[in-house]
Parts: sequence; C-alpha cells; structure tokens
Amino acid sequence: MAPALPDFVDDLGGGVFAIDTGFLRPRFDAAYLVAHNGRAAFIDTGNNHAVPRLLAALEAIGLPPGAVDYVIPTHVHLDHAGGAGLLMTHLPRATMVVHPRGARHMIDPTVLYEGALA
Repeated sequence: MAPALPDFVDDLGGGVFAIDTGFLRPRFDAAYLVAHNGRAAFIDTGNNHAVPRLLAALEAIGLPPGAVDYVIPTHVHLDHAGGAGLLMTHLPRATMVVHPRGARHMIDPTVLYEGALA
C-alpha cells in the first residue's frame, strides 16, 4: 500500500499530481508534479512559500530531489514561477525550461516583483 499523500496533494492518475501551493486560499493555485519511471518534472512552482509543499509532495511519492529533471514554469507571474529559483536550489539535477521572453525574469525577477508590489 502506498503511503498517504499530504492533504494538499491530489493524485490525478497517470503519474500526475496536483499540489495546492497555499496561495491566497486553499485550492486557488496549483503546481503539478509529473512522475514516470523514477524521474520527475514540476510544472509551475507557486511562490517561495510553496517550495516546502513541492518538496513534501516529491518525498510523499517516494522520489528524491535528484530525480527531478525539469522545472517548467508555464509563465513568469509570481504565483506560477515565483518559487522557481528557490526550488532549483533543492534539485541538483534539474534544468529549468522557460520561454525565451520569460528567461530574463527568471534570471532577475526585480521588474516582476516591483510590479506585484505596485
């Protein structure tokens, strides 16, 4: 029997897991963990506060951080990609895949952060 998943993780089947990022209110924002044959990828990350949840989801399905090959933000808004940098520090083998127009914001998120504050 597989271990129980945390209450913020939903098994969608086929190796896809929805992770409630805890942004604003329960079930408002999700990141996804896709796992297959002992390898994994995160689709979106939520903000920095979501990173412990993402790592807990990975652990709950029995994969170590080194099993993550990709972090793929769908776009660079802070609620979808704000935690990407912090998450990458925990994933020793991961590569971030981001649209070329978003890459500069992943390298230096200052403009996005200032826009969110405004």
